[in-house]
Amino acid sequence: MPELQVVEEILAGHRLPSLPTVAAQVLEMTAEAEIDLQRIAETVQLDQALAAKVLRTVNSSFYGLSKPCGTVQQAMVFLGLNTVKTLVLSFSLVDTIDAQGRDQLGFDYSAYWKRSINTAVAARSLARITGIWDPEEAFFAGLMQDFGMIALYHRYGRQYVEAIEALRGDHRELCRLEQDLFQVTHAQIGATVAEQWTLPPSQIAAIRGHHASEGVDEPWQDCARIVELAGHLTNALDNQSPRRTISDYRRYAREWFGLDGRQAEQALASTREESSEVSAFFNLDQAVPAQRLLANAESQLFQHQIDMGRHARDLQQKNQDLSEQVHRDGLTGVLGRSGFDLEVARLFSEMAEKGRCLSLLFCDADRFKPINDRYGHSVGDAVLRHLAEIMQERARREDVVCRFGGDEFVLLLPGCNEEDARRVAEDILTQLASTPLLIESGISDEMSGDMILSSSMGLATFDPASNEIDSPEMLVTCADQAMYTAKRRGGNGVATWRSAA
Repeated sequence: MPELQVVEEILAGHRLPSLPTVAAQVLEMTAEAEIDLQRIAETVQLDQALAAKVLRTVNSSFYGLSKPCGTVQQAMVFLGLNTVKTLVLSFSLVDTIDAQGRDQLGFDYSAYWKRSINTAVAARSLARITGIWDPEEAFFAGLMQDFGMIALYHRYGRQYVEAIEALRGDHRELCRLEQDLFQVTHAQIGATVAEQWTLPPSQIAAIRGHHASEGVDEPWQDCARIVELAGHLTNALDNQSPRRTISDYRRYAREWFGLDGRQAEQALASTREESSEVSAFFNLDQAVPAQRLLANAESQLFQHQIDMGRHARDLQQKNQDLSEQVHRDGLTGVLGRSGFDLEVARLFSEMAEKGRCLSLLFCDADRFKPINDRYGHSVGDAVLRHLAEIMQERARREDVVCRFGGDEFVLLLPGCNEEDARRVAEDILTQLASTPLLIESGISDEMSGDMILSSSMGLATFDPASNEIDSPEMLVTCADQAMYTAKRRGGNGVATWRSAA
């Protein structure tokens, strides 16, 4: 029987759970060209139990926010849309299966969830270290990688349990055995379900290839390798797995991503540390039933707080939106000086608490005054908007672009060391050089056609491991000094504070 026909036959019945309505709607809305955060937040709030779980999780010590979130929309602002989307999907996935322990036919749901959580946490850690995939997307792909096992168990019952038991904990051989016995694998079924749920192509490919990433085509092969390597890491954490699993993990980490021994051990350590806490979020920790009861009580309390405080939070959100508009630069749409002052202070404090770097890139448009004087303010305004757009396009998702004043812009790069921040700066310069600003006829009597822009950039980095920069004000001053060094060198380049000092 052809593979597709086998998959369709298995998915056609056997009580396979479907994605809850709210999660499906969130997936659909996040795939739209113009994303409406308020509409997404309102959709999540419709399922008050789900909203309470999301809020309880984002307000936990795991995320380390400096102040608590009262609404789902605030959580998206503080942690990013992808983080909240992943929490919504993850809680929904756990709820669709809604089983723990070992059932009457012997399927071990506890082992299933332990492996799924470990792989999800490991995938997120590896995505962060390599920087090649969004960590939240990697997390959910890892969490869902073995979903096809549930479908196969629903279809074949005790026969499938006996197949798992025959492997004696060696999960790497599962796909081969499934293919021999059932002419289909849990990876193929999981990917088909992911397609039906309209997950992003990167996650579909990663689920399909999490046991055989060499068969995944570009551009998604690295995503599949992240989840497959996370599986090797999970095997290494499992005491029942063969001894060679730890050497397999380290070898693939080196061959696929160039990770050295320290980086490979870093992913192992963070997975050990975070997995139990993540299990507790989803009430999957069988060893501590009292904590689960406490979590359920907290969930009910959060639901009550949501019901009682909705009106107050709506007013708070409107005030926050108004404040956001006040802090925006009217010409470019990025944060203005007042917004920058708030963000640099917040990020400096947050990165210091987490022991992470904060880089600041000070950008000055080259030859702006002669351009503005000769061609007029309309062209000058177009130059500023173009520079702001390029910076936003090339910045990372967590970065913050601000207009400091006049023709000066600032890019805040949280969690980014000097070397990585310099690469971002050089990428912006390259994009500026390859993306001319089109001055349409009628804007200026003196100028029409393409204008190539450049920028002088100064870079400074706060590193908690050193005492060189100890305040937000000093960080700004150091980057500003470096920018003037770049200008003295002729512009169209980036200078670091260390080289300028």
